[in-house]
Amino acid sequence: MNPSVRLTSAGETFSRVATRLLDELAQAEKEVSANTFSGRLTIQCLPTFAMHWLMPRLAELNEIHPELTVDVTTSIGPVSFASPFDIAIRRDPAHFSGLKPVPFLRESSLLVCSQQYLHSRPLVSPNQLDDHIKIQIRARNDLWKRWHSHFPNDHHKNNQIITLDHTFAAMQAAEDGLGLVVMPYLFCEKHLKTGRLVAPFGDLTIDTGTYSLLWNDRQDEAVRKFTHWLQSFELPRETSLPFTSEHTVTR
Repeated sequence: MNPSVRLTSAGETFSRVATRLLDELAQAEKEVSANTFSGRLTIQCLPTFAMHWLMPRLAELNEIHPELTVDVTTSIGPVSFASPFDIAIRRDPAHFSGLKPVPFLRESSLLVCSQQYLHSRPLVSPNQLDDHIKIQIRARNDLWKRWHSHFPNDHHKNNQIITLDHTFAAMQAAEDGLGLVVMPYLFCEKHLKTGRLVAPFGDLTIDTGTYSLLWNDRQDEAVRKFTHWLQSFELPRETSLPFTSEHTVTR
């Protein structure tokens, strides 16, 4: 401004009032933005968990909380901070990446195979699996170890082993009659109900972990609603699992 040009008294008053009003408007905009509900959430979880458990239940979430929009991203191993997320879901404590876990779902696993395999190679008991083909999941090599810990095999006879990288591949191999696999019930539930897989000892399950929510920095109403919804779930009672009763079970 030209130094020779000065505001009149009325102009100075207008300038002060206008500046104050603009400051108040900017502050009001910040407060409204901070209080505006954002119902979009990004959930980072394991691919198999997303495919077989989370995705089939999102329609139910939409009925209960239509104001929430859930974007699902998948990754394996430790929680990745390479892409933004609001909540992560993991089972292995080694993969929590320093985030505080909120447990919400227990994982139980059981022995499954195809009806064709069971007819061709009958099973006697959960700890007598000699001469059977074992399908092993490379990413979940703990499953067979835990099974044998619960149901020891005194003979220690080597089985033929098929090792596959992922859970879905192992489940498909079992469905195709290639062998036996120890599978988390929450992943094979639909296959058991439709008869694509059977559980020779379906009333016998082993605990194989707990899934936990891992909050990132965001902790608002949308996060609380999603968390509360997830915590309303629990695995079905083991006695409700489908099984074949024609076998004698010995421990």
